[in-house]
Amino acid sequence: MAKEKLVIPEGMFPHVGVNEVKGIDGQDYLIRNEAMFTGYQHTAGEFSRFFKSLRDDCKILGNRCPQCHQLICPPFQKRCPQCNFIEMWPEEVKDAGRMDASPPIVFFAPARFKDQVPYAEGYVYLEDENGKEADTAIKVRVRTTRGMIKPGIFKKDTKVKVVFADKRVGRILDIFAVPQAELTQEQIAKTPLMESDLSWDKPIEPSFEKPTAEMLSAFNRVLDGLKLLSARIKKSPRAQKDLANWSRRVQVKTRGGEFGFVVDNGRLEISSFTEPDLILAVENPAALLSWLERGSALTNLVMEGTLWVSKPELETISRLDRLPRSLRRDNC
Repeated sequence: MAKEKLVIPEGMFPHVGVNEVKGIDGQDYLIRNEAMFTGYQHTAGEFSRFFKSLRDDCKILGNRCPQCHQLICPPFQKRCPQCNFIEMWPEEVKDAGRMDASPPIVFFAPARFKDQVPYAEGYVYLEDENGKEADTAIKVRVRTTRGMIKPGIFKKDTKVKVVFADKRVGRILDIFAVPQAELTQEQIAKTPLMESDLSWDKPIEPSFEKPTAEMLSAFNRVLDGLKLLSARIKKSPRAQKDLANWSRRVQVKTRGGEFGFVVDNGRLEISSFTEPDLILAVENPAALLSWLERGSALTNLVMEGTLWVSKPELETISRLDRLPRSLRRDNC
């Protein structure tokens, strides 16, 4: 019998006890394990019809006032305040629309959402059967089939298509929006369009022109810096801990050249392989020198869209960002 999955994972419960930790001043300090959270249940109430429709029928419902004819989606109220609180009627809306504004991208999230970063949520105006937009916008996750989400993919008035998750449970995450520009005409016309109808494992990689002399020089400096980083990690317990219990084959593509490296349970080595787990692409290899030589965060390059990542996984980048600080602390 499969073990029942808990709302709060067991790994989040701290062990009983008081331990000691060494401070940066060399002194020992007490560290106590405590917790302050709880689990609870709540009903979706009158919104259950909306969420059940997503889950069971792959349909998006709004509410229409029979008197003033305003259409609200999501159906956050059942009676129209403009028409003496007359009861509104449920009405199906289309799964296509446009972004109200550029959605913010979340790179740093609370522990509950740590495994979902980076992600973005924005407001989308959906259309009725006559092609007229609803009077309100629905807040949904937005995703891209072209690697990790970055600024510029979604912006105000970007046309989107709502996609239904293959596994739905009756929550707003049962749907998400993708740019219509990434879809074929057949996919745009299909209703409902399912998550498995899209290709997620073959994103379009950036293409670069021939390298300049400066970029070739920077590329060689990157290779030398990575070899030095590998050697320093072997002398640093903190850096090895940063990479512990993690394994990735990473291919790096730049305008100055390509190389690969392997992260494997505490070590980092330059290597070659045919099937990488993760692909990073940056036009100017000098951008990587800010991380290798000055300890700047690779995450900053991802956030600004300079560093392209083949899939929405930030854990590898986060672990690499910890290395410069750990090496300094271990004086390596």
